[in-house]
Amino acid sequence: MKYWDNIRNYFYRKNLEDRIKGLNVKHDIINLNDAKTVGIVYDSTNPEHDTVIANFAQELRDQHKEVEILGFINDKKPDSKTGVTIFNKKNLSWTLAPQDERVDKFAGKRFDLLLGCFSSPNLPLEFITRISNARWRVGAYVETKTDCFDMMVNVGTNNDLGYLLKQTTYFLNQIKYDSK
Repeated sequence: MKYWDNIRNYFYRKNLEDRIKGLNVKHDIINLNDAKTVGIVYDSTNPEHDTVIANFAQELRDQHKEVEILGFINDKKPDSKTGVTIFNKKNLSWTLAPQDERVDKFAGKRFDLLLGCFSSPNLPLEFITRISNARWRVGAYVETKTDCFDMMVNVGTNNDLGYLLKQTTYFLNQIKYDSK
């Protein structure tokens, strides 16, 4: 199995490199207050995550932000959720890279802020964050995944999604910059 994983990972990285080569994305620092558009990618396999993300998205909308959500379900059963674009294993290539028009459309949007709301390894979501056209990409700190995000939040061993969002919000609110 390790041999197969190595082959798959090689072609995953090759596919990712090819996609990134064609991108000309300029990343700019932005704080949560100044962000007008927010994209959220998360692992929707756990139904509890849906509630946490829905509540968080509503908080952002209450602040007059435009929010778009993309969820991944680690299953082959089709699913739909209100207010969330869902993709699953059927929408992945054999290398675990997303192959779905909706995912490409989401990744191509110029969000002010992209929040990667996952802390466990997730190749499909990592792929999306890497190819995203967002101005500023934020997610959980993982030493080997520093190319996924422009800013990473270290949550230690706490893998709770609510905690990640709370810490991310706190640090995004602390950012001060000259917007000239």
